[in-house]
Amino acid sequence: MRPTPTHHEPALLTISTDQANEAIRVFLRARAGRALRPQERAEYGRLLKVYTRALRGEVEQAA
Repeated sequence: MRPTPTHHEPALLTISTDQANEAIRVFLRARAGRALRPQERAEYGRLLKVYTRALRGEVEQAA
């Protein structure tokens, strides 16, 4: 599963940490064995932000 582009990020508040984690895994598996290109590093950073937001949202809901 690939999260929506950056300009739609408010909609990503409903993504679970499992979904975000899987998106990261798929992204990195597709590039296994080589260094990430600059554009790919930017996308990886965006995916990490999505994951972090999802994690924070789940922690806040649990509190």
